[in-house]
Amino acid sequence: MTIPRRSVLKAGAALSVVAVLGHSPFKAKGDSIGENRPLLTPVEDQILCPWEAKHPRHDHQQIFSVDDERLMVVWSEYFTNDLTQTNKKGFAGIGDHVSCQITSKVSNDRGRTWGPRQVLQPNEWKQNVKQSNLVRISDQEVILSYVGWDSESQRNVFLRRSNDNCKTWGPQQQISEPGFYCNNADHALRLSTGRILIPAHGPYAENYVGGAAYKWGNLHSFVFYSDDGFRTTHRSKNSMTAKGRGCHEPAIVELKDGRLMAFLRNSNKVLYRSYSEDGGETWSSPKPTNLPSPESPSIVKRIPGTGDLLLLWNNIASATNWPRTPLTAAISQDDGESWGYFKDIENKSDVDAAYPSVTFVGDEVLIAYYSRSREWKRDAEVTLRIYNIDQFYQ
Repeated sequence: MTIPRRSVLKAGAALSVVAVLGHSPFKAKGDSIGENRPLLTPVEDQILCPWEAKHPRHDHQQIFSVDDERLMVVWSEYFTNDLTQTNKKGFAGIGDHVSCQITSKVSNDRGRTWGPRQVLQPNEWKQNVKQSNLVRISDQEVILSYVGWDSESQRNVFLRRSNDNCKTWGPQQQISEPGFYCNNADHALRLSTGRILIPAHGPYAENYVGGAAYKWGNLHSFVFYSDDGFRTTHRSKNSMTAKGRGCHEPAIVELKDGRLMAFLRNSNKVLYRSYSEDGGETWSSPKPTNLPSPESPSIVKRIPGTGDLLLLWNNIASATNWPRTPLTAAISQDDGESWGYFKDIENKSDVDAAYPSVTFVGDEVLIAYYSRSREWKRDAEVTLRIYNIDQFYQ
């Protein structure tokens, strides 16, 4: 009998498996997990959104399958009209509040080449618009959500709808109560029940999370959810937080038993984890995992074909935002109880590589992330690396 190649690859999983919960979850600064991790060699490696004097920062990307032939990347494209400050690459100093728009371009060859830029959502706010998510509801219906930034107390979540598979977009609607919110690109998801989740975080307030101005800490995570394609909107009844700065930028996946698992950014040197047993309406108290992390988000998705989970995150313990390398991938074959097959996507010590997105296309996975030299002043590009899925099991 011939054993499928993927089954042979799975057979060695126990050799590299690490349980998520360890006896000493709080790591020393600089610790990482997965000894002797190889750096994966992509089948395609490109700067998807390059630095330009007029557009010196790019991030918060998502690569979306429009149909069997086309991919569309949407991302946050920052812009400046003061070109006198941007004559040196990487030194425009483009911070989080600088003017930004949501831009797109299309590929017809599985991400190898891309067409011209097109602004998908212009900036209509006092600061900027970013953190977009595309979610497919049907063959023709797609929703686009994003966050419009006005001030330190008003960053709200908006949504537009396409009924012709991304050709045109309907009117804008605000789905959040007025307040301060952040989302992460490529983190919204549609559950097996049809419910759609938009993971979010904001500062705690007695009336509702997000109902206060941001003052550094006390961040709580939750989800906006809808069972009718966000014609009506609900939010979680409770929220997820932890000591230190709190919990933010949740990365959520649906487990095989119907529960939801969320990984959470925080300032305690490891990823935290929470569960929901009711589709995101309520969440368990977050607990520390044994996965070292700085203050940086993760992303977790289910691999088509194998049913395993793929996690990407900055695999290094730190109580601050940095360092943001290495960017590591790991696979779980038991729905998140343990992780193995640790591989690095980027491991250069003089770069940042963070905020990854993950898109599966056939037998390949497209991984994009913001990248920049450590010497740059907040400017960034978006790097795209494409791999065969089998590479993660070798």
